[in-house]
Amino acid sequence: MNNKKTILIFLSILIVGLISGCASTVGSASSWPGITSEAETGYFAYGAEIYAIDTKNGSLIWRYPSEPNAKTQFFAAPAVSEDQVFAGSYNNTLVALDKSKGFEKWSFINAKDRYIASPLVVGDKVYAPNSDKYFYALNAGGDLLWAFKTTGPNWTKPVSDGQFVYLASMDHFLYAFNLEYPTTSLVIDKNGSRTLLEKPLWSVDLGAAVVADPVLTDGKVLVATIDGKLHNVYAASGKIAWTFTDGDQYNSIWGTPVVTADAVYLGNENGDLFAISPETGKALWAEPYAAGAPLIAGGIVTDNGVMFVSKQGKVFIIDAAKEPKPVVSLDTVMYSTPKLADGKILMAPANKEKLFMAIDLTGNEIWSFVPSK
Repeated sequence: MNNKKTILIFLSILIVGLISGCASTVGSASSWPGITSEAETGYFAYGAEIYAIDTKNGSLIWRYPSEPNAKTQFFAAPAVSEDQVFAGSYNNTLVALDKSKGFEKWSFINAKDRYIASPLVVGDKVYAPNSDKYFYALNAGGDLLWAFKTTGPNWTKPVSDGQFVYLASMDHFLYAFNLEYPTTSLVIDKNGSRTLLEKPLWSVDLGAAVVADPVLTDGKVLVATIDGKLHNVYAASGKIAWTFTDGDQYNSIWGTPVVTADAVYLGNENGDLFAISPETGKALWAEPYAAGAPLIAGGIVTDNGVMFVSKQGKVFIIDAAKEPKPVVSLDTVMYSTPKLADGKILMAPANKEKLFMAIDLTGNEIWSFVPSK
């Protein structure tokens, strides 16, 4: 067996271990929280519950369900529409909640495995990847419109340009689909309904599994793989414009690439942070910035640069000139990507002292939240 195959097998084992065995001191949770923010509300999925929290002061708006069930675990970041919140669970169910009150409006139970990825909302449609190898498209009422079967689990959130939707899969492929399909273009699935889509618009083999959410930029889809590569793919055709690679190190990438006008920032599980030219795919720095701990979470763009948080809880801001600015060191393990909400940075330490929190750009804590029993 060659060295590359050996390393990729190890990375696959690492992925399973991180997702299923991530230790926590809160409840019986077995992975890290998902965070979504909109206006002055943060939506957090963790353990047996989903929380809507006022980002101004950290007060609870609502929590779902009213009586948590330890067998139902939520981790993928919720998606929000004008009036609903959508979240997938580890017990194979996608729920739609009333946005203002948090009560359940409907649930989709067709999937056969857990939801690792966040769903995507485009207009009145919901696109939900699942670990059962299916990609589900639903209407706002929870009815299945169509489904496509990949050859591997689907762990990443889709992206859309408003005309098409793009899915990166653990089966190594990036796929492109129409947002909707007439029933006449679908075939009969194993349940006897005409909802199965046979072929995507296009697909491209990226050579390795994808666990980091892709991002759209300038008519292209940026997709990072577990063998340490970043592919820039033309959204119209699936052709690869360029590929960035960190030599033969094969350090896996978990966090979504962060795009600014000057650079694409990419961190890996070795703690290396790269700045890459959006035009050429070449490294902008002679050497990557060493964060000192794995960068599992993605970063966020702020007015002062791009903010990252390492696995050890070190929060820093960096720019294309490679001038890092320490923000704060949190005394906790951090896996979740922060979110920016009205000048505040939302984070999910997920420990017994602070389940969720907000800091300002200088590292000062604004509020923290621990749910009541």
